[in-house]
Amino acid sequence: MRCKQVRVLLSDDLEGALSPAMAESLRAHLSACADCRREWQLQRGIWRSLQRMPAPDAPADLHARIMTYVRGHQRARAQSLRGLLWRWVGAAVAAAALFLLGFFSARPGGVMADFKLFGSGKSSVEQDSRPVASGIRLEWRAVGGGERIPVLHAALNRQASAILAWSSEPGVPPRLAQRIWQGTLQPGKAVEIPLPLLLQQSSPRYAATLWWTVDDQHRAFFVPEGYPPMARANLRLRASLSEALAMLADAYQAPIEWLPATYSTNPTVVLDVHDATLEDALHQLLIGTGYIARQEHGHWRVLPR
Repeated sequence: MRCKQVRVLLSDDLEGALSPAMAESLRAHLSACADCRREWQLQRGIWRSLQRMPAPDAPADLHARIMTYVRGHQRARAQSLRGLLWRWVGAAVAAAALFLLGFFSARPGGVMADFKLFGSGKSSVEQDSRPVASGIRLEWRAVGGGERIPVLHAALNRQASAILAWSSEPGVPPRLAQRIWQGTLQPGKAVEIPLPLLLQQSSPRYAATLWWTVDDQHRAFFVPEGYPPMARANLRLRASLSEALAMLADAYQAPIEWLPATYSTNPTVVLDVHDATLEDALHQLLIGTGYIARQEHGHWRVLPR
């Protein structure tokens, strides 16, 4: 971790908002860097002084101000999301996005097996004459203002049933994860599912876990909320492979895909690295596990040998 990165994270550390891995990495840097340690001590002193100050009296119209702001923000966000979502690739994107926007209040079990567009009678996979590449990948889409959101893009050259499930804990097997989308993939037709609302529910310790199942074959995506990725990090851990990959995705703010040979092949791993790249950390983590790491489609994949 570099000094510039540490200075940005100091206030989050004082508020207790950092993940355990990030906090440990920051502590290691502070113990070795006198300049950053002095800056941290200065900010800690200011923080403690502010905590001792009495809270100011709230204005009489505070509630009215807040509600005015909230209603305006909700209207602006709804308009922005509608404009963004309906511009994406066909009705498949819109259907998946609308479902994700309401998945917390969806039917019991969170599944709409025959989800259709409101009033259109069209299925969640829209016919499209354009050829699409077969495969599955994560993409970060620019939405304006320098902000990017992750989108799951999936396409097959054959028809297949597919399920997307979510969990805040990487140790939850796919059959117990919360199902948030279910449908049928058609040959050469792409489905794209925006993910920002799922990532907002992630654990403070791990990146969110997304299980993508096609014809009973599972793969996991560990997707962090932040962007862009970090180049280097310090990590020390002992955990199952799935937990370790979720911690790495969180520490480096970079998505990692895992294709388990079977879910039972989730060995315990140990890692202790300092100022390491994600590539170096993955290669050290996977020694003796029967898995290898490979970078494809802009993210790292962990595969059986």
